[in-house]
Amino acid sequence: MSEKERNRVKENNMSNVRRQKGKIAFVFLVIIAPVIGYLIFNTSRDYERPVPEYTWDEPARVTITLEYVGFEEALKDATDVVVAQYVGSRPFGEKLTEYEFEVLDRVLGDAADRIFIYEANDVSITVSGDRHRIIYRPGEITFIPEIDYLLPLMSLDSVYSNTRENGFRLIDNIVINLDEPSNSTMYNEPLNPHSRRLDFDNSQISRDQIISRVQRLTRRNTPAEDFIRSEDIADIINGSPYVLVVEVGEVLRLSGEGSGGADWRSTDIYYVTLIESLKGDIVVEDELVIVFLADSVFLSERHIVAVRQRPDGSFYHLTSRNSLFSMDQLGEILEIIDNSD
Repeated sequence: MSEKERNRVKENNMSNVRRQKGKIAFVFLVIIAPVIGYLIFNTSRDYERPVPEYTWDEPARVTITLEYVGFEEALKDATDVVVAQYVGSRPFGEKLTEYEFEVLDRVLGDAADRIFIYEANDVSITVSGDRHRIIYRPGEITFIPEIDYLLPLMSLDSVYSNTRENGFRLIDNIVINLDEPSNSTMYNEPLNPHSRRLDFDNSQISRDQIISRVQRLTRRNTPAEDFIRSEDIADIINGSPYVLVVEVGEVLRLSGEGSGGADWRSTDIYYVTLIESLKGDIVVEDELVIVFLADSVFLSERHIVAVRQRPDGSFYHLTSRNSLFSMDQLGEILEIIDNSD
């Protein structure tokens, strides 16, 4: 492939990402800069929130610019909503804080009894629009034990996650204090000015009213995208839409290019040549782009991979943490595929 053609492929991939309404920040993380890991795993909105702009204020901090959305719109990103109490917090990796919560009730989703919320300490976010301009740091947030919090969350569970299982992040730092609703926050400031339907400053508002309203606003939300958690090769092969023999080609991005992202995930992205499709109908006019776990493959190697394609048609992702196989396993994999027909 010529350099001109290679550039065209990269530009097309980027154009697809910019047009996509869902999972905007995650794609940005994978393609452009691991340093904005705070924004990974965005789920679909019914409206389009533009791709964030970001700059480096100093080597240790990133400034991200987002278009303002209010409370009701922000809730459309929630994969889970829980009533929970704060247990404790601790540093995680180099630039994250891990907050631990005990889940008392589930309003949306099926979160575990014990969950972990992650926030970045090296990010400053500017939110502007609709007569608002707010600057806040997501890692500067305080929780109090024995308070019942209603937390709209976005799941971080992924094949590539370095965070703990049952990991989440807050959505626009929305924290609803069910014991004292007027102390609820969004963007690290009072929540009430950002809500159109609920008056959190009304002393008569009840926790049941708040929970019921949030439940109605999130009832049609898209659930978190799950992955195959089994380590059994048959489960992985049978549960994957594509099983491919590929040859690793040119690097698109390695995990070391950028800073701060390794706390969230460590991935290498390669162009690969399709040698054979063992499972799944796939039409390839050019090289594929596959996201691998960091340091798991190298140039010119041949592997068998169990993958799925991103909804926007750009990249292919592993279907489990164990979806990379050696060519020595070809016979076993073919037997599994033959027996499943």
